[in-house]
Amino acid sequence: MAVVGLALTGCSGDGDGTDGGSGGADGGSGGEHAVETEATLGKVRGDLDDAQAAEVLEAVTGVVDGWIDGGYAGDYPRSAFDDAFGAFTDDARELALAQPAVMSNAEVGGQIEGAEVTQRSVSVDVLGVRGKPAGATAHVVLTVELAGGAERTDEVTGRLLLTPGKDGWRVFGFDVSRGEGGA
Repeated sequence: MAVVGLALTGCSGDGDGTDGGSGGADGGSGGEHAVETEATLGKVRGDLDDAQAAEVLEAVTGVVDGWIDGGYAGDYPRSAFDDAFGAFTDDARELALAQPAVMSNAEVGGQIEGAEVTQRSVSVDVLGVRGKPAGATAHVVLTVELAGGAERTDEVTGRLLLTPGKDGWRVFGFDVSRGEGGA
């Protein structure tokens, strides 16, 4: 099992909203998935009302869906996975691209004939400061079934750390692991 850790101070990102990638700050999610994301609101800390917390849940789920759709789902064989990181800061994107076996199917993308995401769930913890959302942590669990040359079922679990900006929610850090068969 590969384990990827990222300290908050090690990936603060530039936060300027210019990411140089496609997909935009919402992650480029098209909203249609073979299996819909089971999204739940986790802990809400600080000063936020229910409507604000629900808006954060929806927006952050869109970012997570963009990462999943760009990094794991889609047509295969393929070698392009940059769309997965459209809502990542430049620093976080660079770190994610350097870990293709965990953060996407990039390591096996040219060897497989298909990938199906059969489970996708996210629980979002939200921090509010002075009545505004100030940060979120998306706890993610997804199951990906690979077909073809690298036939197997993988489970990807972990968390994405997000901050709001003028262009929407952005991933500035992550702690994600991937294991075969839920290992």
